[in-house]
Amino acid sequence: MRGLITFISFLFAAGCADSGSSLSGMNKLQFTIRQERDIYRRSDYGEPPQFAIWLESKTTGEVKTVFVTYRTGTGDFEGKAECPVSLPAWVGAFRKETGRNDIPSIRKPSDMAITGATPKVPDFTTQVFVPAGSQFNYYVEVNVSSDYTPEFSYLFSDGAIDYQGNGQPSIIYRGEITASAGEISTPRLIGRTEQLYFSTEINPSLEGIQNAKDVFSKIRVTCIKGEKVN
Repeated sequence: MRGLITFISFLFAAGCADSGSSLSGMNKLQFTIRQERDIYRRSDYGEPPQFAIWLESKTTGEVKTVFVTYRTGTGDFEGKAECPVSLPAWVGAFRKETGRNDIPSIRKPSDMAITGATPKVPDFTTQVFVPAGSQFNYYVEVNVSSDYTPEFSYLFSDGAIDYQGNGQPSIIYRGEITASAGEISTPRLIGRTEQLYFSTEINPSLEGIQNAKDVFSKIRVTCIKGEKVN
C-alpha cells in the first residue's frame, strides 16, 4: 500500500543551508507505521486514529513535531469546538516547541507543514532531515475515538460521563535513535493519558488498555543517508 511521504527540515542548532545547496551533514529519519483497520473499525465511530510523532534532542532537550493528523493539528473536529483529550501528550510537546500555552485551533492551528490528513491506508511513512550523528528520543502518540472498554466506558457507576467520546485514552510509544545511516529503532509502549480530562502528563499505568495497543502493529524508525537537494 502506498504511504504518505512528508519532508520537513529539522535543524536544531545546525545552520540552515539555502535551497540551492546540498544538505551536507544531514541524514533522514524515516518513520514507518502500519495501522490495523479491523481494530479501529470496532470503535463506535469506526474512524482511523489521530496520531502524532515528535522528536526530542538528547543534547538540548529541544522538541520538534514531525507529523500530526489534521484534526488534532488544526482543532477542526466535526461537531466539536475542540477535543483536548485527543492527543494531550503531543499538546504538551507542542507547547514546549512553540512557547504557546493553548491547544491548536481553527484560528491558531499548528504549522501546516507538519499537519496531514488522517491516513486511511494501512501503511504510513513520513521523513525528516536531521543533523547526521545527532541523538534523539522520539515519541508516537495514538488515539482512537469511542473505543470503549469496561474500564474506559461511556458512563461510569459514579455518574461520570465521557462527553468527549474518548474511550481508551491515547497511548504513547517512546524510542531512541542516533541519526547514523543504517540505524533502525522500534519504540516501546510507555503509558497513556487520561480519559475524562486534559492532562499532558504520561501515566505509566496501562491497566485496562485493551485493543488500543493493537491499532499500530508496526512502528519502525530508520536512518537514511541524506540526499542532495537541487
